[in-house]
Amino acid sequence: MPKAESKPSEELILNAAVKVFTRKGYAGARMEEIAKEAGINRALLHYYFRDKETMFNIIFETKFKEFFTGLFGVFQSNASFTEKIRSIIDHEITVLSKHPDLARFVIMEIAQQPDRLVQFGQKLGLNPRLMLENFQKEILQNVEEGKIRPIDGRQLLMNIISICIYPFVAKPIIKTMMQMDENTFMDLMEKRKKEAYEFIINAITP
Repeated sequence: MPKAESKPSEELILNAAVKVFTRKGYAGARMEEIAKEAGINRALLHYYFRDKETMFNIIFETKFKEFFTGLFGVFQSNASFTEKIRSIIDHEITVLSKHPDLARFVIMEIAQQPDRLVQFGQKLGLNPRLMLENFQKEILQNVEEGKIRPIDGRQLLMNIISICIYPFVAKPIIKTMMQMDENTFMDLMEKRKKEAYEFIINAITP
């Protein structure tokens, strides 16, 4: 007898859905395309997930939690200010290296519905606005102590996030322009942790 085909895991289906949502956004994604990406038929897809919204909410909450919970943990730690910067950079590049589509997926959907950031943060017991306020206070304290030059906390945080996230958002362009394969790109991102940290520290040191 031929061996029965094994059923796909929910993780396989959700990973396929992330790829489709990243390419098309929530509004443009179709269940048929997700099923095709996962290598299954639509009936089997509906067996696992009732509709597109259910699937999307599971994905977004899971990805949001994975990315932001670790980030919030860094901000709330008792580490020194410079060590927090190092940990933020390490966390973002490490997570994005494991899930290259994550940056585009989260950015696209939060851009469409900015309140998602606050809503999911509250659901997980996280407060993005309070995090930013505390980060700004920490910056002011370090400025007053002469440890860093005066800088708007919002600008610094945007600089840190941008320097980490941009290569993953623009990965197809970077790989083409620099003639890299996937392994070379990932090796460069691992080295970027140190380069990004030194770049930020040199920029804020008096």
